[in-house]
Amino acid sequence: MSSTSSESNSNADSEVDDAKGVEAVQMKRSLGILNTSIFIIGSICGGGILAIPQAIVDCGAIGPIVLIACGVISAYTGTLLGKCWTMLRSRYPEYKQMRITDPYPTIAYRAGGKVAKYATRACIDITLFGGATVFILLVAGNISELVYELSGKEQKFSLCYLLMITVAVLIPISWLGTPKDFWQAAVIAASTSILAAIFVFASLMQEDPEKVIHSSPEWSGFFSAFGTILFAFGGASIFPTVQVDMKQPRRFPTSVVLAMLTVLGVYLLVGVSGYLVLGDDMQPNIVEALNAGWISYVVNILITIHLMMAAVIVTNPVTQGIEGFFGIPDKFTIGRVLVRTGVYLLSLFIALSVPHFNIILSLLGGSTIALTNFIFPPIFFYLLSRQRNPSDAYGDPPQDNGIDEPDEASDIQTPIDWQVEEIPMHVKVMLAEIILLGIVGGISSTYFSLAALVTGDSAFTVPCYVNMSVGMPS
Repeated sequence: MSSTSSESNSNADSEVDDAKGVEAVQMKRSLGILNTSIFIIGSICGGGILAIPQAIVDCGAIGPIVLIACGVISAYTGTLLGKCWTMLRSRYPEYKQMRITDPYPTIAYRAGGKVAKYATRACIDITLFGGATVFILLVAGNISELVYELSGKEQKFSLCYLLMITVAVLIPISWLGTPKDFWQAAVIAASTSILAAIFVFASLMQEDPEKVIHSSPEWSGFFSAFGTILFAFGGASIFPTVQVDMKQPRRFPTSVVLAMLTVLGVYLLVGVSGYLVLGDDMQPNIVEALNAGWISYVVNILITIHLMMAAVIVTNPVTQGIEGFFGIPDKFTIGRVLVRTGVYLLSLFIALSVPHFNIILSLLGGSTIALTNFIFPPIFFYLLSRQRNPSDAYGDPPQDNGIDEPDEASDIQTPIDWQVEEIPMHVKVMLAEIILLGIVGGISSTYFSLAALVTGDSAFTVPCYVNMSVGMPS
């Protein structure tokens, strides 16, 4: 009997040690404040470097002001998302222990119910899937332009074939696990984008600004540019997914502010200098507006590397959500391979169907990104702050909510760890203003982007499977 008891205790101790060992490994692999900031920079910065200069030109002289406003608001709403997830982790202990593959939709569900959850999931999937498609289009276009210039404008490569090659390279990389498993991609993406911005600025400084022309902006161009700027800061869809992998999720707002300020600085560097130096000679992709030479080649290569890494980062929350839905374990399996390969093949089909990145970029910025960046975070934060106990929240109650014994003078039971957030009136007014700005700006941007697509002003061309020579340099 003693032997059996001893063996049982030994097994129990062994299980405890194993659990502690697993927890220690997870903590060691978790992201810190700096790593998290790098992930955010790496996921959103590159596409913005290419498109922001044209957006500022289309906005006119107030372009930099619009850019700064969107950057500051995006940083603030990012901190709201971080506070939402911290609130849920405090209220629902199971979220600290379970693998949460869809934290943003989980926030939406606890704040607004199933409708909010499904709407958020749809917006996130469309945003990230569309963003990855934009990145793939940009990679293929940059490679085509680079080969064309290096060959003395003699060798031409179809954008359509390069799209297929790009996706074939990205698919195996996408089989990696969660953000903490491919932090190297984030470091590469962030560093290459910042270096590219510096080289873009250096190239622009060699131009002659005396010949620059600035046309008066039109409302259609302004609101389409507004959508582009929103897209450039559209990282909110991945914020909670990265926060889940943090060692100290409560510190996520610090990471967001650091990252967004860095991104804003980079955008101002290339955007303002591009506006002042090139003006109306700007192109939707600034690489195409730079004078041919070693600097433009370096910029092209750096941005291309960034975009490939960013594509892997932004598709991860989408594939994690699909894997969570089908119950695919968090390890390398055939299920993961099939899901992630399928997502990239679908992205390839969209890219072959609409081989112009600026169309997708403006539409996403004015629609789903306006929702996930500007509208949803303030709404969810406000709704969660109004919940005073588990009965006010949507979904099942916490698995271990720590209910106290009823007070002698009251039958009300109060949860021990139910975090309550008090929002001052001036903050509520600010949240309402951000939501209103997101609605008005998003609707206007989407309308003018669709109008440009319908009227042909967007230079839309036929899909690749109709004409495989699409995108060849002329």
